[in-house]
Amino acid sequence: MLIRIGSPDNGRIRLVRKLGTRKGRTAERRFVIEGLNLVREAVTSARDIDFIMIPDDYDSSEGRDISGLISFTRECISSPELTVCMIPAKLFSGITDAGAGIGILAVLRMPETDISDIYSLPHDSNILVLDRIQDPGNIGTMIRTAAAAGYAMIIAVKGTVDIYSAKVLRATAGMIFDIPFVYADGAAKLADILRKADRRIVVTDPAGGKPYYEEDLREGIALVIGNEGNGISDELMALADVRVTLPMKGGTESLNAAAAAAILMYEAVRQ
Repeated sequence: MLIRIGSPDNGRIRLVRKLGTRKGRTAERRFVIEGLNLVREAVTSARDIDFIMIPDDYDSSEGRDISGLISFTRECISSPELTVCMIPAKLFSGITDAGAGIGILAVLRMPETDISDIYSLPHDSNILVLDRIQDPGNIGTMIRTAAAAGYAMIIAVKGTVDIYSAKVLRATAGMIFDIPFVYADGAAKLADILRKADRRIVVTDPAGGKPYYEEDLREGIALVIGNEGNGISDELMALADVRVTLPMKGGTESLNAAAAAAILMYEAVRQ
């Protein structure tokens, strides 16, 4: 179903603007995804989509191949289950994070997930814990890797950048829809929940850890990846069951957080 909107004061346009902030997303329990790949993945995955929004010049070439965008947009317009809002191109470019040329966005309802969902996961499944990670690119890469490596859930400790920000969502390349994501208020409460769920807390410890390939990381672990600058918090470090290190050539201080996470997550697959 197609709806044409011309006024910048329209309620749906105001909502998209509001969802540009973390406070707005939290209040509305909604978020915005931008670009053909993410919106197509959301439609294919049957996500809870409020509406799709396109500019009125979505079918103009502007020197790029947009045949896929045109075809997909027309399918959405013809679907009785989807609401597509067409707005002036200038207005559209002003409400998208990536600026003009992105072609399409959608407003989705946040999934109703909770940290207690961990108790319904398979007993032998692994979990990724993000401890105050700040770089959107790192988080996006880790989400993609966790989904690809078969991890069952991602838990973000308070202080981690918002998973529903536009930069993080783009960095996930659509794999945000392939793995549950929840937040935890603090380290002590999180550790208690992980222990009740019979998960071993695994941390990286350059000073006192064993080489990661000497530890059993196959199943039932909660792998903690710490803040890019400060590492894992003292609280989670003290509560760890397993401490591992990634051996590095002399002079190398540390690996990028996403690179370290990928090595450790795929070690579980290798084992």
